[in-house]
Amino acid sequence: MSHVLGLRYRGLCSDGFVEQNNRELRSLPLDRLAELGVSGLELVLPPDTTADQVRELLEPQGLSVASVETSICLGDDELNSTVAVAASKAALAKKLGATYLFASVKAGELSKREAYDRLRRVGDAVGQHGIFLAMETHPDLCQNADQMLETMAGIDHPFVGINFDTANFYYYNREMDMLADLRRVAPQVRGVHFKDTFGGFKNGNFPVLGEGIVDFAEVESVLEEAVYQGPYVMELEGSVFDYAKQDLLDSQIRSCVDHVRSVCAIQ
Repeated sequence: MSHVLGLRYRGLCSDGFVEQNNRELRSLPLDRLAELGVSGLELVLPPDTTADQVRELLEPQGLSVASVETSICLGDDELNSTVAVAASKAALAKKLGATYLFASVKAGELSKREAYDRLRRVGDAVGQHGIFLAMETHPDLCQNADQMLETMAGIDHPFVGINFDTANFYYYNREMDMLADLRRVAPQVRGVHFKDTFGGFKNGNFPVLGEGIVDFAEVESVLEEAVYQGPYVMELEGSVFDYAKQDLLDSQIRSCVDHVRSVCAIQ
């Protein structure tokens, strides 16, 4: 089975430029990403974005939508808005051919039971569109396999699953076997972040894919056993990736794409 090779991408601009929170962020132009072998994007979009706007920019480059991010805040004052936005993003994702929404989720001061109940509401909202909510490998609900399995059992919703991040396991956990944990949760994985690491607790120096310790071929092997059919989304973050230096970024993304395509089955 072959997979879409995605890239996390903020904003909606063909030249890669976007302004967010008074900061200028930049990736490569969409046509260049396609030339380098990226086949899809995980989109971080303003809430009023339409499917036509996305198609107008991506379709000429042959790029698909791998996933769409939604923001999850479970507090009393934010919950209704969270559910409404998630439903809207799910409707957008459905129109664009994606299968899941990516989200970072924390219980915070809520009890686990309260968090589970509220996430079940989000699951209902996105599930109406046939879209999954994929919860990122973050504390305090999805830090490792033990926590992920506890959270999935507590929510117990067919449209709520896991976004497995290959480097975050090392960042948030000490002396963990990432592949062993992945085997335990793979049946509930709905999205994947391909990110490399040199290992080490709280080591945020994430390198070019293939230069760290993550064995992406073995990751794929575990996911294939669980019949995972979704995209592999490259999340290239940390000090190594300077988005202000376009020539360097071009070379780094090329290296990441080449490595993944050399060890995984990519469309």
